Amino acid sequence: MRKKIVVCGGGTGGHVFPAVTFTEFFKEKDYETILITDERGKKFLKKDFVNYRIINVSQATKSDIVSKIIFYIKLLPSFINSLFLLKEEKPQVIFGLGGYVSFPICMAAKFLNIKILLYEPNIVLGRVNKFFVNYCDKLFTNSKNIINLPEKNFHKCVKVGNILRGEILKYQSPEKNYLKKSRTIIILGGSQSAEIFGETIPDVIVKLSKNFKIEVIQQTLPKQLNKIRDCYNNNKIENYVFNFHENILDLMVKADLAISRCGASTMGELEFLGIPFVAIPYPFAKDDHQHHNALYYEKKGCCWILNQKNLNFSNLEKLLHNILNNKVELSTKRENMFKNDSKNSLLKIEREIKNII
Repeated sequence: MRKKIVVCGGGTGGHVFPAVTFTEFFKEKDYETILITDERGKKFLKKDFVNYRIINVSQATKSDIVSKIIFYIKLLPSFINSLFLLKEEKPQVIFGLGGYVSFPICMAAKFLNIKILLYEPNIVLGRVNKFFVNYCDKLFTNSKNIINLPEKNFHKCVKVGNILRGEILKYQSPEKNYLKKSRTIIILGGSQSAEIFGETIPDVIVKLSKNFKIEVIQQTLPKQLNKIRDCYNNNKIENYVFNFHENILDLMVKADLAISRCGASTMGELEFLGIPFVAIPYPFAKDDHQHHNALYYEKKGCCWILNQKNLNFSNLEKLLHNILNNKVELSTKRENMFKNDSKNSLLKIEREIKNII
């Protein structure tokens, strides 16, 4: 009989993309796999991805006791639905990738005595994973040093690297010639939290273009798109400004340098493709996890950090000028990035699963 794994993760692409990769990998390995996400996570699924179920869970928007009580009350229907779903599917393992949708699934799994495995790509243990780490068999991580992981659970931690989208593993990162005069910079961040990118970065690029030949690929908000495109066009800077691109990896591989927020998935993809980046952590991320992600990659010699409170014309222009002027440092950081081991992350997880079920 084929072993069955229920995979759960939702809310953001950072949870859903690795969940889809995991689901498809183990399906090819002759496991039966089902992905459970929420309506927010559904929008990250491709149209031909059909092996999923939807369970919606209200978010705990505040940390006060009343908000927590309301959250758990609203969680009850999702928990009951999860119980029925798991009884129907009878999986041997639950693989949780975080996000609120993982909570009722993992809770039901604990209630039904189904083995729980967790994946944490961030350097700070997420809240759902922190709640269930006491009950899981293994916690798969990108780093050996996870913040907020209780010492008694260290023995459960298995470093596997990033679970990257299946399509990125097929990319052959092109050689980069840092002796050439032109540089391609990609700016990633189209959500409301990155509106400041569209307000600050174009003017800096225009100033730098007086001394460097720059090509720009910039993701931005719809309301900023025309203004940013006109800014580059009026200054004769080759550009591609967009809000959505069906395969953003095609754009990323063209870049010599990136400017980005610090979500685990994006940073893992930049590292795998060997694209040094300026990390600008979102300052309001839960538990400040983006800042800790950025510090992790900075210590590995992959990026430069510029905190949002210091994100202004002067600081960004000075930083980018130094980066573009230092071909050796760019090349060194790219070499550091290729030391990652994320290509084998799912094979490492598979070995652990075989020992468990």
